[in-house]
Order: sequence, then C-alpha cells, then structure tokens
Amino acid sequence: MADETSIANLALAKLGISPIMALTDDSKQAQFANRFYAQTRDEVMSGHRWNFAMRRDALNALATPPDFEWEFAYQLPVDCLRVVQLNGYEPTERLGIFAVEADQLLTDAEEAQVRYIARVTDGSFYPPLFVSALATMLASRLAGPLTGSRELPSALLQEYESLTGPKARMADAFEESRRVKPPWVDSALVQSRFTRYPY
Repeated sequence: MADETSIANLALAKLGISPIMALTDDSKQAQFANRFYAQTRDEVMSGHRWNFAMRRDALNALATPPDFEWEFAYQLPVDCLRVVQLNGYEPTERLGIFAVEADQLLTDAEEAQVRYIARVTDGSFYPPLFVSALATMLASRLAGPLTGSRELPSALLQEYESLTGPKARMADAFEESRRVKPPWVDSALVQSRFTRYPY
C-alpha cells in the first residue's frame, strides 16, 4: 500500500538518493520531500481525471448571488481540486460554462450537479500508475536541490508526461463508460414537453 513516505522513497530512488524513514526526518532529502509532497500530490491529482479521485455532488446555492455577470453562486466541496463537469456538460460546452472563484462555483444554471476531482490523501486508494506519476513529478522537484543537475528535472518531466498521457487515459477508459447527454435534450422544444431529463 502506498503512503507519502513510500512515494517519496520512490522519488528519491530515481535520483539515486538514500531512502527516508518518514517525511519528518532530519535529513536533507526528507525536509525537501516534506516541503514539496502535498503541493505536488495536488498538482498531479488535479492534472488528470483519475477515476479514483472523481466525485459527484449536488451543490447548495448561496443566499447571496454574484454582484454581476453570473446569476447564481454555489458552495464547492472542501476537497474540490477542479470541477470537470456541470450538469452533465463539459466546461467547453455552452450549457457547461461556469467560473470558479475562491471556494464558489458561479453559473447561470438554476441547479449545479458537478463532477469534480477531489483531494485524496489516503494512499491506499492510489492506483499504481498514479503512484508512479506522483513519484516521478516529485523526483523532478527534488532533483535540483538534491543533485544540482540541470538536465535531470527535464528528463523526469518527460517521463511524467509519458505516464499521464495515453497510459493514464487508457487505464481510466477501462474503468468508465461515460453517458453523453445529447445537446437536443436542453432545447426549447424538448423542455416545453418534458420537465426533467431522465438521467
């Protein structure tokens, strides 16, 4: 089972540096790993739609609407790293347009059912591919201060891109078959005949 120490040690192994017992050790490598770990974890997690980190929630509307531009404001979950869908639509689709400001989601939609990437801190949920990606990104951050190399960080970033590209998308595709909401569902004609979309 992966945890922050074992992931940090995977990163250190890529650099040829001795492992640590915990991130709270007094060693130089532990201090830098502790400094970079949480931020790197959140960055890697939010950078891809890892299935283990995906969550769904029906957001609560806030009593005070935005001052301008948007009709409604909704409270985001405390563990939200990135919203990826609103009411079944992607942010690139007209009916999925929204903005995130501070801990609020702003939109013109009268309801807000979202899919989002959550911050998952329990390493027992991490699949092997995510562990490899996180360790590689962490190694790229540690390479400079621990080895002084200028080339190693770039090489590790290239390795990270290879892990989070086609491999990650293929792994997630085997675990999810998305239902796509056709654009005509929210047309004026359909809305005049049906009050709810049967999803």
